[in-house]
Amino acid sequence: MAVATATVALAGCGGGGGANGSLSAAGPGQDSVPSGPYRLKMPKAVLRGTFTESDHSEADQNIASRLSGQIENGHSAFAAYQPADRQSDTSGPVLSVTGVYGTVLSPVTARDQFLKILDSRTFVPDERSVVIIGPRTIIPQGSSEPVSCRIVRKTSEFGTSWRPDCSWADGSAVVEVTQTVDLAKPPAEFDLAAFAAKTAIVRKEVRAPMAS
Repeated sequence: MAVATATVALAGCGGGGGANGSLSAAGPGQDSVPSGPYRLKMPKAVLRGTFTESDHSEADQNIASRLSGQIENGHSAFAAYQPADRQSDTSGPVLSVTGVYGTVLSPVTARDQFLKILDSRTFVPDERSVVIIGPRTIIPQGSSEPVSCRIVRKTSEFGTSWRPDCSWADGSAVVEVTQTVDLAKPPAEFDLAAFAAKTAIVRKEVRAPMAS
């Protein structure tokens, strides 16, 4: 039941991919830092087509509004994805991508505030969040850009759940990638490095030139 609850929370938060996938961060060569500003454009599929869009919720523009002191002309972006070979909309893990793009004045400060906003959102009464692992800075294999990864535990009257997330921040955007997990397994067994590699792939796939 806890897994189902986590799935609903992630997929409906517009406003996680298997934990230990073997996808590497990039193909031959290094994933280079963008040479200019970019925007977030959520594609119909991510992780090289292995996950397809499953949630068409509108992005929560209130997040961009709350970050207006850190991101000028901010726009929220959101999409949720599930395995392309899923048997139904309720089967398979959910990978969610939430971000705000614009002119980021201070990436570190903006990301800190952004994550606090996401952590403070509740889906059941009196839900509380605490970071239990991380944040860890990881440079995925094949990438020259780091991501910051952690595991967050949520507690409410209905019980305890946890979720991993990895995020990045630069002059154009702050973005969090998270996923549903098998809550029967302890958080310490989750492979954050493997999830960081997935995040690096997603990062390449959601960046789009400002003019496109």
